[in-house]
Amino acid sequence: MLKHLLDRIKYAFFAREAPPEKMSDEHRAFLETCVEFYRSLAAQDKSRFEHRCISFIHATEFVGHNLTVTDEDKLLVAAGSVILAWGFEKWHYVKVDTVYLVDRSFNESSQFGEHDSNITGLVGTHHLRGKMILSQAALHQGFSIESDKRNVAIHEFAHLIDMADGEIDGLPRQISEQGFVLPWLALVEEKITKIDQQQSDIRDYGATNHAEFFAVASEYFFERPKMLKRKHPKLYQGLEHFFQQNRADVQKTERIRKKGPCPCGSGKRYKRCCLAQ
Repeated sequence: MLKHLLDRIKYAFFAREAPPEKMSDEHRAFLETCVEFYRSLAAQDKSRFEHRCISFIHATEFVGHNLTVTDEDKLLVAAGSVILAWGFEKWHYVKVDTVYLVDRSFNESSQFGEHDSNITGLVGTHHLRGKMILSQAALHQGFSIESDKRNVAIHEFAHLIDMADGEIDGLPRQISEQGFVLPWLALVEEKITKIDQQQSDIRDYGATNHAEFFAVASEYFFERPKMLKRKHPKLYQGLEHFFQQNRADVQKTERIRKKGPCPCGSGKRYKRCCLAQ
């Protein structure tokens, strides 16, 4: 208790330096290459996205377990946070104190290399509240493969949005406050039943419980919005209303090619410029 108090006093008197106002060309090029959501934004919105990423990184401690945390790691975690909260007026929806990056997947006992070590992301509750654990490899894979409906950063930040009302239960506060509880619960039960019956393209993990369904459906919404709208129109409509984003109507832009011009504006080929760095 005393240590916690002293830490708060220390933070009050020795606050961190103000974050930089602008993102570097190299970091901007990285987002352009790896984050489809960012690529789809207009120039003014890209600046807002960059500013939110910078603010998130500045306010969050990153810790590596058997690895060195890179700027690219931080940018992808920050991007996951910004993407989910993009439509919210108050985008600092959940406080994340620390993000731990690990080199492999783990099990519920935090063990690596075991037969059940298949967890790639975790958000803390109770004494671990404000903490997030992510597999570094899964983090990068989530953004590099845009068609598999899997993104561990989006998944875990969806849990944090869900937890904003105090519980991770698949029923975020916004749904409760807007009177959509019964229709939402009925829809979720219907979709989980379809998953259990092997009659759905929503991945099996979504049938674990309502909380995991919300996180898995959020991954689907941001990774394959047009497909979700076509195959699950009611679910898409519910998530569109919740996230206040119509992702299916956003034009998807092409991934930058190695031999193409570098988005930093240097005039060089991308592979000879920012990619090489």
